[in-house]
Amino acid sequence: MLDIILQLLDFHKKHRHLFTYISIINASGNNKIHWAKTINKTQPLMFGKTPYYVEFRNKSKVVNLDEELIVLFYSTLEYLCSTYNFRIKSDVQYELLSVQKIGDLIKTKRGTRILKKIRRKYFTDEFVKLWRLLFTFFDMAENIKSHKYHEDRLLVKNFNIVFEDMIDYLIGSKMGDIPDELKNQADGKIVDHIYKSKSLIDDHDIYYVGDSKYYAEWNEIGANSVYKQFTYAKNIIQFNINLFHHWDPQEKSKEEPLLYRDSLTEGYNITPNFFIRGVIDSKNISYDEDIKEQSDMLRINKHFYNRLFDRDTLILKEYNINFLYVLSTYAIHIDSESRKHKLRTLFRNDLIESLNKTYTFYKVKSRVGGMSLEELVKANFYTFAGRMYKSPDDETIWVALEKERAIDAENNREYPSINILAKDAIVSKPLKICERVSEFGCPEKFFSKPIWGLNYVEIIQMDNSERLRRVSDEDGNLMS
Repeated sequence: MLDIILQLLDFHKKHRHLFTYISIINASGNNKIHWAKTINKTQPLMFGKTPYYVEFRNKSKVVNLDEELIVLFYSTLEYLCSTYNFRIKSDVQYELLSVQKIGDLIKTKRGTRILKKIRRKYFTDEFVKLWRLLFTFFDMAENIKSHKYHEDRLLVKNFNIVFEDMIDYLIGSKMGDIPDELKNQADGKIVDHIYKSKSLIDDHDIYYVGDSKYYAEWNEIGANSVYKQFTYAKNIIQFNINLFHHWDPQEKSKEEPLLYRDSLTEGYNITPNFFIRGVIDSKNISYDEDIKEQSDMLRINKHFYNRLFDRDTLILKEYNINFLYVLSTYAIHIDSESRKHKLRTLFRNDLIESLNKTYTFYKVKSRVGGMSLEELVKANFYTFAGRMYKSPDDETIWVALEKERAIDAENNREYPSINILAKDAIVSKPLKICERVSEFGCPEKFFSKPIWGLNYVEIIQMDNSERLRRVSDEDGNLMS
């Protein structure tokens, strides 16, 4: 029914000027006095030699069948405006049927009977199509009114499968965009959602892993689901490492694998991972693309403390998405790259914010005349393994350190000071979160460019008063 209504509205939009022109032509000359008939058929009153006619014969046109169909069409549009609150601007020159009259035609099933009487009077494509649309509308409306219509139902054993397809339609990759082995993993696990997008720390691509959950908001995500989600990420990392080792640059038919492991620091890029569930806010029923954190807690699966760039350190977040938005978008099949990009960016932005709450990020570069990056990494590898990562085509090193020390940490080695690197290199101030507008016009967050502070050698050469003043001026300088 909704589809037919939308087709009627679309027909009006495309043919509005045609109908206006027809109505003006058909109305021209109508109801003017026909003097020949008036003189021949009526008796005038005579005052002197001047006749006065009190009765007239008008030019009454024969019913125009096109006109009859147009009147029924625009009367139906007025009915839809009143019933469903559609906004339609009608500027035709016809006297239309009332909304109540159209309702009566539907109730008494006279609408289809009227249309059947005039069905063979039209030859132009536009009017044939209009007749079919109107007949379908009245036929459906009459059946619905008399409760003699068929209901289409989708019966599924497990709605999780349907909801998974809805979410994958919103954020997932199209078939062929990623290797099938990443979705259907070798150990038999099937990933709900996986797509390629910008890394959390730079502009190089990384795979995002998502899992759909369709159950009540108050239900907690079980340990089994969390374990499986971390396993998905581990399998994806291993797949790309294997692919990298066997990839031949000469084979142009094969896409270059994503770089997960940095060979210099032996650090691993961060794999974004999240759960998403559909919810309905009873206090704010809407169809907006609303995404909220289920919890601000960042789940971290780790083998060592304070090693974000370690292979065994995996992160996971939980989100709620407006189920009505998911359902409406899926039902009317809105295929939009900008919509998909916006939703993916929302996840990325929140994951960056969550990381920034847990870790302090620095950039480190070589000092002129000092150690090279290779020498710096080699000299400090034992202390900063898993805490360093070098992005491709970048002459600096990322360093991430936890802001809060774990209570059950065994020794101080797990929480080294950034000052150790500052002895042999230049360390930036802590990086901040910045915002820019993406190519699709939505806000996109990223880590700021490094602001290089004083290096260690310069600080130890200062006297105490100068050192305190510089530290105060820097306000947050990592050397403080």
